[in-house]
Amino acid sequence: MNLKHVIERRFESATQSYDWRDCALYAHGLGLGSDPLDEDELPYVYEGRAQCAVPSQCMVLGWPAFWHADPATGIDWVNIVHGEQRFELHRPLPLAATIRATHRLRSVVDKGAGRGALIYFDTEIADAQSGEAIASLQATQFLRGDGGCGSHGVPPPVTPALREGVAPSASLEYRTAPQAALLYRLVSRDYMPIHADPVVARQAGFERPISHGLNTMGLACRAVLKRFSPGQGTRLRSMFVRFASPAYPGETIRVELFDEDETIRFRAVAVERNVTVLDRGECVLAGA
Repeated sequence: MNLKHVIERRFESATQSYDWRDCALYAHGLGLGSDPLDEDELPYVYEGRAQCAVPSQCMVLGWPAFWHADPATGIDWVNIVHGEQRFELHRPLPLAATIRATHRLRSVVDKGAGRGALIYFDTEIADAQSGEAIASLQATQFLRGDGGCGSHGVPPPVTPALREGVAPSASLEYRTAPQAALLYRLVSRDYMPIHADPVVARQAGFERPISHGLNTMGLACRAVLKRFSPGQGTRLRSMFVRFASPAYPGETIRVELFDEDETIRFRAVAVERNVTVLDRGECVLAGA
C-alpha cells in the first residue's frame, strides 16, 4: 500500500435518495418476511402495517466508490475483508430521505510484513436538505496483503471480548438462501466481486463467494429486534461487531444473545461448520 497516497486522499461526499420500497428490499435481503405470518417482522417488508426501516440499513447508505482498486493506492484489493463495523443512530432511520454521506480515513495500523494492515474509515450520514445528523459509521477494513506499509493516526478503542463460560440468554437461527449474497449486493450497492465471482473468491483464498459481513451483521440486528424489541425497531441506537470469519450463502446462522444490563452482547455461528462468524457484538436499545 502507498501509505502517503492513502492518507492524503480526499473522498467525495455521496448523495443518495431512497424510499419505502428500498427499505422493504433491504429487509428482504436479510430474509425478513420469510414467515409471512410473523407480525413482528411484517412492518419492515409491508407498507400496509406502519412500515419502518431496519436500523442496520444505515450502514449501506451513501456507499463510497470502491477507491481501493485505484492502482495509485498500491492496495492488494482482492484480499480485502471487512474487519469490524459500528453504527450509531442519532435519530430513527427515516423510511424515505435524501442523504449526504461524508467519508474520512481515521487511521492505518500496520500489523507487519506478511500480516496485513487495518484501515479505520469513518462515515457521517445526514439529511441532505436540513443537514440534521442521522447516523455515524465506523468501519475497519482488513487488508490482508498490505502489511509493512507503515501506520498513521490513532485507531478507536478496542471493544472487549465476550465473557467466557456464559450461556446465551437466547439464540435464533436463520437459514440463508444460496443466492443471498447476489441479492444483498443489489440492495446494499456493495458490488465487491468476492461476493459474486467464484474466480475472484478463489484468488482471495475462499472456496466460493462469501457472504457480505454486513449481511451477517444485519441478521444479528434482525435477531436483536425479534428478541428484545419486537415491533419497535426505532429503539435500536447503536451496534458493533467484529467479523471473525466469513460466512457462506446457504449456511444457517445462529445468533447467540447475551443480555448484560443496558447493553446486549452477541455472537453468531455458521451452524453447519461450527465456525464463529461474528464476535464481540454489542447493541444498545433506548428505553421502551
